[in-house]
Amino acid sequence: MKKTKDGRRHFSREFKVAAVRRVEGGESLTQVARELDIGVELLWRWKKRVVENGEEHLRGIGERSCDGVAARSETESRQRITDLERLVGQQQLEIRFLGKALRRVEELRQKKNDDGAAASSKP
Repeated sequence: MKKTKDGRRHFSREFKVAAVRRVEGGESLTQVARELDIGVELLWRWKKRVVENGEEHLRGIGERSCDGVAARSETESRQRITDLERLVGQQQLEIRFLGKALRRVEELRQKKNDDGAAASSKP
């Protein structure tokens, strides 16, 4: 374990994996956290990361993932990009539709004044 300049502790990947394995082996989360002098919530987050993504996603001292959390697999990342691109496309279609609708309403409003006077301006 290392400490940062501000006193926070950093744990090695091996330490994290060993702690999670103890919990997965049937030991109480609270008991393991107490014995290792770490927070229950911290141990719970490590265990959650291992359950969702595997042990290889626990980071040790000096190891970083690109976004600060466990890196997504390439397939998941590509799917996320595809979903976001689809959403952007849908939003662009909606913006175009609403723009056309607004122009049409403005045209109708301008034509509606039948008495020869200029139509009212926007409020």
